[in-house]
Amino acid sequence: MSTTKKKKFYWNEDTLNHFKFQTNYQNKKETLKEVTEFVENECSLEDNETNEMLIKDLITQIYNK
Repeated sequence: MSTTKKKKFYWNEDTLNHFKFQTNYQNKKETLKEVTEFVENECSLEDNETNEMLIKDLITQIYNK
């Protein structure tokens, strides 16, 4: 679901929009839980990637765009 771009990952716009929308209705802790579940269940890790890297990047992109 993601590809590395200089330690950043590409996320599908629908994925980003979904989680951004969710932030209107839940707190950051709840969003983090959903993002963690999404990454663990829906994403495939590539070389030298960890779930934590993907989670951190997705959270950053949700809250900084």
